[in-house]
Parts: sequence; structure tokens; C-alpha cells
Amino acid sequence: MSRINFFNKFIMLVTLLSFIAVSGALFAEEDEHYIQADDYFISKEPYKTQAWMYVKLSKMKTPATAETKNEAEFMQVGDGSEMWTKNYWQTRIATKADLKLGAVVIMLDAQGDEGVYRAPENKEEARTNSWFIAKITDLSDLYKGHLTVSGGYKVDPKALRVIIGKQ
Repeated sequence: MSRINFFNKFIMLVTLLSFIAVSGALFAEEDEHYIQADDYFISKEPYKTQAWMYVKLSKMKTPATAETKNEAEFMQVGDGSEMWTKNYWQTRIATKADLKLGAVVIMLDAQGDEGVYRAPENKEEARTNSWFIAKITDLSDLYKGHLTVSGGYKVDPKALRVIIGKQ
């Protein structure tokens, strides 16, 4: 193989690898609920004594700092509106080990069979429908395929997300 041919193949390989690296940054990976690693759930009010509360799927525009009174700026995914708040949570899909009384969970506001709240069925539903936050209050029906959260709502355990942090 000539040096020129080798050099051309090398340049093509570097170009291809660069494209793959940039593509990975442009196309965020999603979990089974169609939630991306840089997604947050936000609300104007803190989640304290309410049985449940709506939260909005959002992207962080400006991180919280002392100068912003520990509030971060977010753009809501569903409608593009922007909001400053100190009430925001990152999540992951709940595991069996996360299913404990009192655990704070987030789920899609979508019911399936027999009024049991279910996981999102597609990306559009996940990224445009409402989500809510509540606490697990009853695990006695897990053998039936659901548990109960505050407010008396039955939820499929596969539909739950747990909070992993506030950034």
C-alpha cells in the first residue's frame, strides 16, 4: 500500500470517528422512559406536604449559583417556556430495591388497564405529557403488578422514577 493511499484511509478513519463522536453528543441517549441524562423534573413549589404535585420535564439552561439565590434556569421540554427555580430533580428508572414505603417517586400522568398508571409508550408521550411526584404509600399489591402512591393512585412499578440528585 502506498503512503498516499494509507494517508487517505487514515484521514477517512479520523473523519468517521470524529463524526461518530459529534453525533453522540448531538443525539442524547434515552432510557426506557425516553428520559435523557440531562433532563430534570422541575416545579415552582417544593414537594413537601402535598399528596402529589405536577412536575415539568425540562432542560437546564443556567446552573444554580449563590448569585442566582441557588435557583437554576430551565426550559420546559413540552412548550419551551422558561423558569427559574430551586425545585428540580434528576431521576432514573426505579429498581425493585427502590420500592420502599415513603420513597419519593416521579411518574407519567397516563393510565393503562384498570386505572393503573403506566410507563410512557413512546417518546412523544414521555416528552409532552404531564408527570407527577408522590410518595409510595402501599406495597401490598405488588403481586398484582402495582403499588399505591400518595393520593391513592395505583402505579405499575415499571413506571416509576426515583430521584438521584439535584445539581
